[in-house]
Amino acid sequence: MSGYQSLQVLKETPLAEVVLSGPGKGNAMGPDFWKEIPLAFSELDQDESIRAILISGQGEHFSYGLDLKAMFAELGPLMMGQNLAKERTLLMETILRLQKAFTIIQQCRKPVIATVSGWCIGGAVDLLCACDIRWCSKDARFSVREVRVAMVADLGTLQRLPRIIGQGAARELALTGEDFDADTALRLGLVSRVLDTP
Repeated sequence: MSGYQSLQVLKETPLAEVVLSGPGKGNAMGPDFWKEIPLAFSELDQDESIRAILISGQGEHFSYGLDLKAMFAELGPLMMGQNLAKERTLLMETILRLQKAFTIIQQCRKPVIATVSGWCIGGAVDLLCACDIRWCSKDARFSVREVRVAMVADLGTLQRLPRIIGQGAARELALTGEDFDADTALRLGLVSRVLDTP
């Protein structure tokens, strides 16, 4: 399980660790990520030697979320110009493909544990919501930030987050895009444990 550009898969049977590693700043999720994360989880799901999967971020941060700059070549033409039926259909198909990348995590038959340190923003919250268990370090910071860039958190957050923290809190976070810390994440129930160190 090597040759990935956006993540590393480390195995110490019976545990596997999927490490988000960029190449975008803050482990942002670019084109390679969306191709590779479904492949990695499909392989781990089929690997009988693996009993649990840990997801973490390389360096100081879990992930800055969707790499808008890297994804612009694919998404830009579908959201600009006349944006007629063809572009809208292609945009919907693209969003469904991106959603499926996180649905594969949710459907994985092995327990998936996310460990967050530093920032967990936008699409990274989508990923977090697809995991079975969510832990963070004291320095963790979260934001459902899509609203700040006139986007919708449509890769799973709006569907999964209300089931985790309730409708009211989920709507407030999605509509305000406010940043919140580890203690708030614990109080809301987004994470079940706050650890002293990353």
